[in-house]
Amino acid sequence: MRNFPSVFALLAVLLLVCGGARGEGVVLAPGVQSADVTPELRYWPSLEPEVSAALGAWEGGAFGPDLQTVSYGPGYSPETWAGTTITNDAALDGRPADTFILTLHAPLVSGVRLFVIREGGLTENLMDYSIFAPFDPLDHAVTRLRAPEFALAPGETVLLLAHVQTGPFPSFSMALHSPENLAQSSFYWGIGLTAFYAFAIACLVFFFGFQAAMGSWVGALNSALFAAFLGLIAVIDGLFWRFFYPDHPEWQSPVGFGMLFAISAAGFLIAGAGIGAGSRRAGRWVSALALVALAGFCLALVSPGQGAALLSYGLIAAMLGCSVYAARVGQGRGPVPPVGAVLLARLCMGGAVGVFVLILTGLGGAWLDAPLAIRAVFFFLLLATMTMLTANVIALRRRHLAEVEARVAALEAEAERGRELLESERNYIRARDLAAQRQRQLATASHDLRQPLMSLRMTFDSLAAEMQPEVKTRLNDAFDYLSSLATGYVDESVPEADVAEEAAAEAEAYPLAVPLGTVRQMFEGEAASKGVALRVHGCAEEVVVPPLVLMRIATNLVSNAIKYTREGRVVVGVRRGGGLRLIVADTGAGMSEAELARFSEAYAKGEASTGHGLGLSVCFELAREAGLRLEARSQPGRGTCFALWLEG
Repeated sequence: MRNFPSVFALLAVLLLVCGGARGEGVVLAPGVQSADVTPELRYWPSLEPEVSAALGAWEGGAFGPDLQTVSYGPGYSPETWAGTTITNDAALDGRPADTFILTLHAPLVSGVRLFVIREGGLTENLMDYSIFAPFDPLDHAVTRLRAPEFALAPGETVLLLAHVQTGPFPSFSMALHSPENLAQSSFYWGIGLTAFYAFAIACLVFFFGFQAAMGSWVGALNSALFAAFLGLIAVIDGLFWRFFYPDHPEWQSPVGFGMLFAISAAGFLIAGAGIGAGSRRAGRWVSALALVALAGFCLALVSPGQGAALLSYGLIAAMLGCSVYAARVGQGRGPVPPVGAVLLARLCMGGAVGVFVLILTGLGGAWLDAPLAIRAVFFFLLLATMTMLTANVIALRRRHLAEVEARVAALEAEAERGRELLESERNYIRARDLAAQRQRQLATASHDLRQPLMSLRMTFDSLAAEMQPEVKTRLNDAFDYLSSLATGYVDESVPEADVAEEAAAEAEAYPLAVPLGTVRQMFEGEAASKGVALRVHGCAEEVVVPPLVLMRIATNLVSNAIKYTREGRVVVGVRRGGGLRLIVADTGAGMSEAELARFSEAYAKGEASTGHGLGLSVCFELAREAGLRLEARSQPGRGTCFALWLEG
């Protein structure tokens, strides 16, 4: 810490020495072929056009190391004076004077006047260039301005003064070349320029072809946008002026500003379309910024100066920000691109924005070559856009392929279900045919039973005179029930028209007392023989339920109730609350829900059953076919209750 003041003083001395050395001007060593003049330039921001005034300012020490410009107004180009001394340090041995050519790298410069002032005040005007004059190839070395040759004798020192109207780029650079060195450098500059445009055009053609082949119209529009960007770079390099309108220099400014504002306008339209996918209102606002770009172009036509250039730069910066936001919105809504592609695109976009900020703010200073920086921005943005769009298209294609595969799998599953349905339909047809065959067999058997029943009935009638009235009535009911069953099975096999006619006939109302009385007479003796009390409560209500269906359901339910009730009672009656329903309840062993569901299926029976397991299934099937509802409630050890809803 004690030595800090000494170190600080030493650094200050070194800086002063370096600053003084820089002010010594350009010293050309013997045999030198080129020299960079820019680091030794001093600047005087002034609108004074006369070289004599600039010479006085130089001699008076008004020139400083920092580049500063002044302008008459926003519609005029910035101006400044630059000066330095050039010394030929060759030995005074009688050798001839050396010839040098001064080049100026200042893209879109509006005007340049170069003066060489020798000892004794002799002034040579090397260049009087104006962008408003027709294009002259002799004034250019590829993309640089070149002055005519001038001689510099050994040991001679001259003062170089340049009045520069910088145009949209406030910085410029100067260099000295020998004629041979300039020819060689021009060759390399031309090769580099050709390689740049060839590579850029190849990238754009590939990018456009790839995006068009993938069906991405956004990618194709971005390709057109970058083609306009490349056209702007060509304007900066003077290629448009050189090849398309060399005799119309007044077109240079409108074309350049037109491409600047066209880039920002097209970018706003593309970004607005992307943002509109997430927020339609925000997308419209971003797209409306294209009108601001159009207004800026109109302003540039009226006042093509620094103000219009700054406005175009600001719009391009805003367009870049909107494009980044649109990319994030698209990334959130669309398929997720690879992480590496996103990282590369962000790095490229960050580099482009950083370089653009250096250009706009002037923080790059003399070391940042504006045309080279713009080329870097072009390639950074092109690489970022190509990477993201290509990654998004690939991700979209992958998702589309996955959807196609899922659809194919769904179609395969549907085809498999179709095959299963076809097999089920075949099984159904076989079962239906088998059922029809069984029905015909049953109808045939029922038809064959009708004749013996008639004979048995006639025999019974002849013997009925000696029977008790109760026994006679009970046997008559049994014969009627058997005859109705046989007739019913035969009727089920007749054509639908006959069935419809019989159904219409059966739709007549009849009192419930008739089937209930028949049930009591049929099962009273069987219940008494088992010690089970059978209670049948009569009812005067009339119903239109087919009597055969009602009798078959009731007899099956009562028969099962008496069969599986060892002691207690079986109650048969009618309830009216909530709807008319026939109730058959017993105090038998009861069933669990699983047993009740299993015994409701055909041919399912318990271990102690001596039947075929058809009683309950027949009841449920008959009720379903007749449009009735049969409900069952049962608890093990508590008995079972069946309810047949007859209406409602």
